[in-house]
Amino acid sequence: MNKTQIVIIGGGYAGVITALRLAGKDRGKRADVTLINAVDTFTQRIRLHQLATDQPLRQYPIPRLLGKRNVNFVQGWVTDISLDQHTVQVNLPDGAARTVPYDKLVYALGSIPATVNIPGVAEHTYSVGSREEAAALRQRLQQVEPGSRVVVVGGGLTGIETVTEIAEAYPQLQVHLVTAGAVGEKLSRHGRNYLMKVFEMLRIGVYEQTRVQAVEDGALVTADGQRIAFDVAVWGGSFVAAPLARAVGLPVNARGQILVDPYLHAISHPDVYVAGDAAAFVTQPGAPIRMACATAMPMGTQVGDNLLAVLNDQPQQRFHFNYFLQCISLGRDRGLVQFVRPDDTALERTLTGSTGALVKELICQFTVRSMQLERMLPGTYTWPGKGKIPVDAPHNQPVSEPVQHI
Repeated sequence: MNKTQIVIIGGGYAGVITALRLAGKDRGKRADVTLINAVDTFTQRIRLHQLATDQPLRQYPIPRLLGKRNVNFVQGWVTDISLDQHTVQVNLPDGAARTVPYDKLVYALGSIPATVNIPGVAEHTYSVGSREEAAALRQRLQQVEPGSRVVVVGGGLTGIETVTEIAEAYPQLQVHLVTAGAVGEKLSRHGRNYLMKVFEMLRIGVYEQTRVQAVEDGALVTADGQRIAFDVAVWGGSFVAAPLARAVGLPVNARGQILVDPYLHAISHPDVYVAGDAAAFVTQPGAPIRMACATAMPMGTQVGDNLLAVLNDQPQQRFHFNYFLQCISLGRDRGLVQFVRPDDTALERTLTGSTGALVKELICQFTVRSMQLERMLPGTYTWPGKGKIPVDAPHNQPVSEPVQHI
């Protein structure tokens, strides 16, 4: 029997859970599964602000996460995809090139910081968008003198977690947050009040309603002409999808995310499935999907289930998702858990302080442990809102752009 060749590109939260779900439940071994990733260690992206402040993080080699499941792991950089010939081009660590054929492709390459549209960001700022970038920031923070100014640009979750981690780890530095809007503007009143209380305790200065127009050596230049001096600048703003999708001709939105139908197929290529930050739904799957591991893992799992359905000649299922809470780390000693409605709008209820920090830590641990559990007991991973839409039910209203996690 000729096996279906399924290739997964991207070994993050979406890609790894797709591989585990698919290989674990493919009891008839109808597919050969290949997972391709640039590095052989799983990156806990939700902990990169901890890496930037020199906290030791446990390492999870991807082959160990996959265990004995029938997944062929290839370490290498995906440089091209031929949608017509169904092949993926990969550069291997030794410099060799390899062509990997596929029958079904899972695109899970994730996102990168959106820095290209503002002059000077790439040259003069650091970020926590990857392990390498977080490590570079860690080295820089270790070099600066007491009293140096650190500015973090971005008032979303990435900026908040980064600025509080730096302020707690380096109390001798002057730490500031700069945002075009309001800090934590999507939080409840109680959640925002607690956030600002923590900022005050950590002596974090705040520039709200301050849009950065350019970055020069040692200064942010704002839209109103203000100059904000810094010794270290960290870009914690919005994210965009990796550029490969646009380059190979897949249909994308303004952020470079691939447009997908309710079953997570690329709308132009039904043999290409998309999961994680790279996906943008043309119809809303129960709630606006922001870039986060909380959405990436459910999407990856649904892709795995739908591929299994194809292998077994069964109907595929529409993806559906509801939110329950947002968790924000505010250093190691404090956290904020914001309870939300299924559509991700804030309720007034929160958990704060050490309780919030504990819940956040447990959820961070859950991401990896749920992969380990999926490896041992295939089919166990689930999420809020799963299975609420029958296969033939009308889908929700179209959306022009998904909400981003920044």
